[in-house]
Amino acid sequence: MDPIVKLTVPSDPKYLCLIRKVQEQLLTELKVPEEMVRLLILCVDEACSNIIKFSYAGDCKQPIEISFLVDQQYYEVQIRDYGKQCDSKKIKPRSLDDVVPGGLGTFFMNEIMDEVRYCTNREKGTLLTMCKNLKGTRHITE
Repeated sequence: MDPIVKLTVPSDPKYLCLIRKVQEQLLTELKVPEEMVRLLILCVDEACSNIIKFSYAGDCKQPIEISFLVDQQYYEVQIRDYGKQCDSKKIKPRSLDDVVPGGLGTFFMNEIMDEVRYCTNREKGTLLTMCKNLKGTRHITE
């Protein structure tokens, strides 16, 4: 397996483009199909946007830590924040029939990724782990 690539950025939306570029480079280097690259980037972008909006309530100076593990078969990303913890039992994607702006991030993440897990058994913040099988079966590592 390839080494883990770690990135820490401030919770300012202007850094979302940096996160997207890092993912794009990692995934295209491994010749992941362009459509899959686009979908995986969307998931991480939505997750980070949710952290900025909900966990940090718009505070642009808090850390977002992201770890990428990518090889020919697996894509795993862990996103860590230190803000308000989410209640994973209350995170439910809304129906596509409910036509209102926003609120589709968790829907996309659950539809695109094979596994999505929120860990809040820590003093502050949340660790979100998402995994996508690029060619076979795999489960999230602890």
